[in-house]
Amino acid sequence: MTPLSRLTQKTLITLGFFISCISLILIILGLWSWISLDQFAYGLSSGIRVLVSGAIIGCLLSAIGYGIGDYFNNESKE
Repeated sequence: MTPLSRLTQKTLITLGFFISCISLILIILGLWSWISLDQFAYGLSSGIRVLVSGAIIGCLLSAIGYGIGDYFNNESKE
């Protein structure tokens, strides 16, 4: 693995984990009524739907990061 691909992998995994954690914390605080979920509403989507979308984006970024690592570690040797 090249240093650039390793940096990309670590960045995507860390960013995805960070986004997922922040979204999860905001969802929990909203469900306990410590914050209003209405402030996250955008257009016709409710606030909880926007926060869950953020958590899904974080999971997808982490999955892409792990996929980059698997791709570069399992190259076919022809």
